[in-house]
Amino acid sequence: MPRRLPPLNPLRAFEAAARHGGMTRAASELNVTHGAISHQVRALEGSLKVALFERRGRHLTLTPAGQHLLPSVQQALDLIADASARLSRPDLDGRLTVKLPIAFASKWLLPRLGRFRDAYPQIELSLLPFRPGSRDRAEDADLAIDYGRGPWKRKWTRLIASIDLFPICSPRLINTGLPLREPGDLVHHTLIHDDDGTAWANWLLVGGVEGVDATAGLRMGTALLSIDAAVEGLGVALGDKAIATEELANGSLVRLFGLGVPATSYYYLVCDPDALQVPRVRAFIDWLLDEAGQSFARAS
Repeated sequence: MPRRLPPLNPLRAFEAAARHGGMTRAASELNVTHGAISHQVRALEGSLKVALFERRGRHLTLTPAGQHLLPSVQQALDLIADASARLSRPDLDGRLTVKLPIAFASKWLLPRLGRFRDAYPQIELSLLPFRPGSRDRAEDADLAIDYGRGPWKRKWTRLIASIDLFPICSPRLINTGLPLREPGDLVHHTLIHDDDGTAWANWLLVGGVEGVDATAGLRMGTALLSIDAAVEGLGVALGDKAIATEELANGSLVRLFGLGVPATSYYYLVCDPDALQVPRVRAFIDWLLDEAGQSFARAS
């Protein structure tokens, strides 16, 4: 049997008026007159033979019937809008492969990735780990997130965020009895590295810290291991607002001394220039830069 459905325009007018609590803002949103919205709502009430609003001056309150109807109307309109959007951007489906440092993936990207999947459910995303600066950063991938200084020859690049590095350690380390109140006290503690010592050497130099051997300490293969080692109380690591935010928030790590030094490397998006013409690549780039703009602005 054919479905008996109310006409679409009255349903749109009802949903907008219910959401805004009045006719005026609903009319502005739908680019029609106040009278047109009122007429559409009355037509819907006539079709359904129920009152959907209680009218108190210019303010509208949903009746029980209106409260029952509204969620279904909103869900149906959302489904229509999503289907229309997919028809207008059919090239956004398919697989997107992104290579990136495992620490950035684990600590920064994954907690936010649900929002990308909600916005682009038709894109099948594959994340592949690699070591920053590796020659294979763009091999077998549509896009890479790299941590370095560049230049990347014959590549399109975009800065994601410039960052400061700052010493972090487990609260347990502060309570061992060895002093850790000022930068010079690092001489009593193990430095944790995820590079060849350059980052610590730069931090000590900019901070004017003398007597601490920047080449000594515990060497980790990745920034993720460096953070984990610091959480375990094995020494003092250098963190940044991309990879240490969670641990600083939950108290498993604390920031020391209040001195942040600009890193010598930054996070960049890197891809072949031709890849920018692929809609799903462009969508991921735009989404990530928007997320980064909000995230790093809050963390500053």
